[in-house]
Amino acid sequence: MMRVAELVESELARAAEAVLTRGGELERAGRVQLVRFGPRLMTAEVDDGAACVEFRIADGSLEWYCTCAEGRRGVFCAHCAATAQSVRRRTDKNASCGVPSVTASESTVRIAS
Repeated sequence: MMRVAELVESELARAAEAVLTRGGELERAGRVQLVRFGPRLMTAEVDDGAACVEFRIADGSLEWYCTCAEGRRGVFCAHCAATAQSVRRRTDKNASCGVPSVTASESTVRIAS
């Protein structure tokens, strides 16, 4: 079973450099609040709720949605990139500490920053 944390990596690899840069700035500034973090569904509030991002797996592929103007048009925007980078950081941190991946559980949990 594919997990959101695995599929966001491929979207990051295809994202425009400007999107990655702005997303990285948002993520490093702590502007991403992961609300739900599960293997098949993740939601986040970005930039103090200015945008809400959702990643989900449907039919084996990643679907995303963001409430910003670009995201509503289906673009993998800076808010999506920031959320994906936050997911990467959290899963990498857990893996390096020997902690089982937070996506290992089928349940969806609220993540506090």
